[in-house]
Amino acid sequence: MDPIMLSVVAIIVFIILLGAGMHIGVALSLVGFVGYGILRGIPAAIGVLKVVPYSTAGSFSFSVIPLFILMGQFAFYSGISGELYDTCYKWLGRFRGGLGVSTIGACALFSAICGSATATTATMGTVCLPEMTRYNYKKEMSTGLISAGGTMGILIPPSVGFIIYGTISGESIGDMFAAGVVPGILLTIMFIITIAIITAIDPAAGPAGERFPLSERIKSLKGILGFLVLFIIVLGGIFGGLISPSEGGAIGAFGSFIILILRRRGTMKNIITAISDTIKTTAMIFMIMIGATIFGYFLSISGMPRALAQSMVSMNVPSMLVLAIIIIIFIILGCFVDSLPLTIILVPIFWPVLVEMGWDGVWFGVLMVLCMQIGLVTPPVGMCCYVMAGVAKDVPLQKIFRGAMPFLAALIVTLLLVVIFPQLATMLPYALKG
Repeated sequence: MDPIMLSVVAIIVFIILLGAGMHIGVALSLVGFVGYGILRGIPAAIGVLKVVPYSTAGSFSFSVIPLFILMGQFAFYSGISGELYDTCYKWLGRFRGGLGVSTIGACALFSAICGSATATTATMGTVCLPEMTRYNYKKEMSTGLISAGGTMGILIPPSVGFIIYGTISGESIGDMFAAGVVPGILLTIMFIITIAIITAIDPAAGPAGERFPLSERIKSLKGILGFLVLFIIVLGGIFGGLISPSEGGAIGAFGSFIILILRRRGTMKNIITAISDTIKTTAMIFMIMIGATIFGYFLSISGMPRALAQSMVSMNVPSMLVLAIIIIIFIILGCFVDSLPLTIILVPIFWPVLVEMGWDGVWFGVLMVLCMQIGLVTPPVGMCCYVMAGVAKDVPLQKIFRGAMPFLAALIVTLLLVVIFPQLATMLPYALKG
């Protein structure tokens, strides 16, 4: 069989295996192994199977993943998520829709120490939804905005998605973190504008909350000061080139642990649970990465990615049309596949296209993450909406998806702005480089 045709068949088989319920990492490994064996022989495929797991799990560049996950876990068990929300609520809750704005602000701040969209959604849903229910926010509004706000977990640094993208593509992880800052702020503003529009049309969707005196608002900042300082030290050190991302992850994890102890939340149960959750999440990510690497080896020898890139260039179509096609593919697949495995699967396929077209790799990485965010709140399998349904068991899934639609529009507007103005993603990393 022609190698390129074989790669197309392999992708179709992979999708079928996913639909049958097979684990993504196992499906990638199986399809990649069989495809490699057909093209180069079973002994060569077995050789790949022997080398890849160790080389992937033993890669120093990937050590940053468990470190930032551990940082987020220690932060979660320290109770910071509740205090972030409390601080935002005391400053913004008195306005109409202010509780929703507070939730978006808390999502953005928690994303800066978490790096996961589903974890941010679950945490903020547990913390924020009861308060929004208490102040008579419409369930459609509250669950939709929490689902959308949770997606910022993969955009605002330190994002595991950016770490994996930078490792696969060769782009600097520090540059990717810097590139996510301005789009993250822009998206937060877009979500806030969306809340303002919704509550202007329907004031009952988000009634005003309680008003707090200035002294109490200032006092509320004390609870989040430690993590803000830690965040500035870690990302400031990475952006300034003073420390590597792996060193930043180590500092962040250690700093989170110290804060956990100082807050008197460092019980043996919390520490063991945080480490256990980190191990489980890391193992899941590495299993997918091992499978994707084996699958990537197969795609590489099949020549499909390079042929795809050359065919797109030879068609002499506008590069923006090619970009639009890639974005649509990312968004559609993002409706069915979680963001991290999709990043691992698609970057090796589209990276040659990126190189041939002469696009900026940092800019493309931000676009990719924004596409993943859109997929996380889009039917039929928007993962953040499903997570929210698990938290808000009394709210039908259809209502959660419906509530997320206005925020989906804000995500699409943000994506279009970054497409039209690449400087939104590139100006900070390149300014830091001088």
